[in-house]
Amino acid sequence: MNYREALRKSVHLVLSLILLLPFMLSRFGIDVNTAVFYSILSILSLTWNATQIKKPLLRSEVKKFMRENREKFFKEIKNFLPLKSQVTSHILDKIDEKIRGIEELVDSQLSAMERDYEKRGGYIGLTYGVLGVTISYFLFGRHSFYGVVSLATVDLASTIVGSLAGAHKLPFTDKTFEGSISGAILFSITLILIGISPLNAFILSVLAAVVEAYAIEDNLLLPISVSFAATFIV
Repeated sequence: MNYREALRKSVHLVLSLILLLPFMLSRFGIDVNTAVFYSILSILSLTWNATQIKKPLLRSEVKKFMRENREKFFKEIKNFLPLKSQVTSHILDKIDEKIRGIEELVDSQLSAMERDYEKRGGYIGLTYGVLGVTISYFLFGRHSFYGVVSLATVDLASTIVGSLAGAHKLPFTDKTFEGSISGAILFSITLILIGISPLNAFILSVLAAVVEAYAIEDNLLLPISVSFAATFIV
């Protein structure tokens, strides 16, 4: 697994935990309006996606704006300092350099996570993941919990294991048999640990592995499919 994919999956895991937040908080007696929570996340992700599509150069513009204002800020400080010594100027230059380095680091990390199609069509994985969970909640209520868990486990494990040890490609897809099996096993173990019977866990896990491997956009269809199936067997 390369650095870019590891970074993407780290973000994927964090997003999955955020999507699980209403269910986790309810376990501690903290009531959250789940419909409002997911609706707000959907609005934010759709807005971000629309911005990426309609204003693809926005990040460059923001970066340029920050750089120009930072340079102006430090220049004004130097002009108003009572002691314009070489030492003071050197310290300010060092601070400016550190801030510039942070800006470059953030920009490079964002670029590293983006796939080519995301640079053209926005953050599809993020947007469809949030929408998939939101639709699942409005259609299947509490059973959407299982859809979010599948998103957090199946996709993560299948990608990691598939990239590190995947040797046998599944037909008609670039996913691997080893990756899909690993995703199904992790999801199944997670379901059993939270009280689902082994048979039901197996059924949901096989379904999740198939959808993750063959869906045109697994982040959208995975939570919906698993949540739908969970309404009948959980």
